[in-house]
This record gives sequence, structure tokens and C-alpha cells, in this order.
Amino acid sequence: MKKILKRALMAIAAASLVLGMASCGGSPTASAKAFMTAVEKGDSKAMEKVATKDTVMLMGMFGEKAADSMKEYGKVTKTAEKIDGDKATVSLTFENGETEELTLIKEKGKWLVNISK
Repeated sequence: MKKILKRALMAIAAASLVLGMASCGGSPTASAKAFMTAVEKGDSKAMEKVATKDTVMLMGMFGEKAADSMKEYGKVTKTAEKIDGDKATVSLTFENGETEELTLIKEKGKWLVNISK
């Protein structure tokens, strides 16, 4: 009986850890990749989920141009992430060899791309 109870408690603890990590807003890299995919598709709704309001407004002004340039970049082949408290920098390397660096901030537990003018 003790073994069953111990296993059940371990399973609950593991599930809590997984759920806790999932609710913390993912990772800066995941948000950066989702943002780039949204830009490529011109999907403003998807951008709103992973970018600050100012970034979404800025991208609205250059959306079509940005989407066209993303097609030249290709897929992300390599990433590097640096987190410093509630700020992060994600470096994305693309198929064409270009590297872009995105700044992200953590707001309400979510990592959001923050492009300033």
C-alpha cells in the first residue's frame, strides 16, 4: 500500500511540475519562432499572441514587406537564447545564413517579442 501511495504522490508531483512549466509562458525561443512564422504568414492574430502591442502595430505598417523578406530567409536552422530576468534575446539563424536577433520581455508570465522603433 505504501508503494502505491508513494508512486501516486510522485506522479502528482511530476504532473504539477509539467503543468507549472507549461503555464509559465513557454520559452523566449518558442515565442520568437512563433512570431517569425506569423510574420511570414502575415497572421496578425498569431502575432498578437507572442508580441507586445507596440510590436504588432509596428509590424502592421510593414507587414507585407516583412512577409516577403521572410520568404527569402527560409526556415530557422539554429537558435541561441539569453535570458536576463524578465528580458531575453533570441538569435535565429535561417537557411539562407542570415541571423536575426529578437528582444523579448516577459509580461504576465508570457514571453513577448518587443521590437521598438
